Amino acid sequence: MVWILVAAQAVDPTYAAAVEARTAGRTEEAIAAFEALARQRPADADVQLNLGLAYIAGHRYDAADRALEAALRLAPDYRDARLAYARSALFAGDPATARKRLAPLSATSAGDPEVQALARQIDGAPAAAAAPVTWRLDLAHARSELSNGLGHWSSTIVALSARHGRDTGVLSVDRTERFGREDVFIEALGARAFGPNRDAWIAVGGTPDADYRPEFSVRGGGSARIDAKGAWTTRLGADASWARYQVGDVRGLQPYAVLAWKERVSLTARAFLTVDELDDFRSGYAVRGDWSPRGDLRLYAGWADAPESSSGRTVTVRAASAGAAVDFSRALSLQLGFTHEMRDAYDRDEVAIALTTRF
Repeated sequence: MVWILVAAQAVDPTYAAAVEARTAGRTEEAIAAFEALARQRPADADVQLNLGLAYIAGHRYDAADRALEAALRLAPDYRDARLAYARSALFAGDPATARKRLAPLSATSAGDPEVQALARQIDGAPAAAAAPVTWRLDLAHARSELSNGLGHWSSTIVALSARHGRDTGVLSVDRTERFGREDVFIEALGARAFGPNRDAWIAVGGTPDADYRPEFSVRGGGSARIDAKGAWTTRLGADASWARYQVGDVRGLQPYAVLAWKERVSLTARAFLTVDELDDFRSGYAVRGDWSPRGDLRLYAGWADAPESSSGRTVTVRAASAGAAVDFSRALSLQLGFTHEMRDAYDRDEVAIALTTRF
């Protein structure tokens, strides 16, 4: 049966062209080709393996882990997928995880020269030594029109992030203008992925001479993937926040759940539990759906009915949102979004555009 599958792939020009692109170093072309093949052949372990190898070549280690985990679910004894799974962790700067991933092969194939060579490489690798630092710059601008002749709001955000292995740091500056007053909110965020299944983050920020944004804030959270059956995965998480405004402190907890199918469709449900600046308890919810019809295009839509405090006073906001993001290349992405908010005092319509570059 395996021989029949290999023979069929050998004469498949689409598969052969994708493999040739990967081995020739045309990484983005290979990723796009194998993403398309993975959608067509979700039960093909070889396609998932090659997709994982292409992601590794592009330093996209989390995506590589997901593809290689899919390959190992389909073929638990697939030697090449197990080796690639260990290498993904090693190149991401996590030799301890790489050693654990290689352990099944070390136990059953101790005499395999490739297994021995990888084990020696893992043992000699300091943490994060093999992981390159990747940078990302996000530029975003949004403009809102308010009803009842109240004018407009605007927001401009510049965020610079650096990723080293499974650690990410972000410094962002958000300048907002509302009702003729300007505030500049500055925040530093740190995040860590503990393997492909768990992550955590914390952020500290503040606004010099704040008019309506937080004078000081601390946010944090984490999530864990709790279930993976075939193409479906479930992730649970929670975010918490504390912010000091001129009018008082606002504290919040937001538990959420994400149900995803492959990397194409996901549904997120989030609860809002807030103690506002008057120590009153408020609650709400938000739901969002994401769909990727192809590897370089993502669409989303959402609805929220929840407390919101960004203007210095907590109010209940109902909002509908939709948007799209497109990757022109691995280095450049563009996102457009629209939000319609309904508040007691006015409605707000916002158009936002964001540009992301990676280097």
